[in-house]
Amino acid sequence: MTDRETLCAWAAERLAPSPSATYQDTCRGIGSLLGELVQAQVAVKFTSLGGAPFSGATVRLADGSYVVYCANSRSWYHRMGILLHELSHVLLGHEPTSLEDMRRQFLPHLPGRMARIIAARSSHTGPQEREAEDLADLLLERLTERRGPAPGALPPEASARLRRIAEELAHLR
Repeated sequence: MTDRETLCAWAAERLAPSPSATYQDTCRGIGSLLGELVQAQVAVKFTSLGGAPFSGATVRLADGSYVVYCANSRSWYHRMGILLHELSHVLLGHEPTSLEDMRRQFLPHLPGRMARIIAARSSHTGPQEREAEDLADLLLERLTERRGPAPGALPPEASARLRRIAEELAHLR
């Protein structure tokens, strides 16, 4: 088992949503696990990130607590993917990068005194971003593989990927 698979198994075990848990419930669990890992209070805020070139960012406040800003998507499945990406940075031991200039440019609504460290990276195609995205994808698959759409909505031989897509689009009915 690779380190990434080990991290995925550990995090999935810690998050272990019950069969009746919603994606919203799982998002709450991700926030709690983040708090345990950084040993600080973590608040998750769903907000519009304007023209920012990313969909999530983790900010360490002056008091040592954290706020995870997540794109306010209509889909809890999408929000969960963003939060898993932020969690993956922590699991992988990625050092937060100070991005004061980026904060001013892309997150002008955050007061300057509030943010000291933003865990979003300046390059969203670099190795750490790809590594975090790969782990987040594994986690998302692991956490949702047992969930399926309403009985009878898809044939039993439908792939896990097709089932996730159908579940994601279910709100359009």
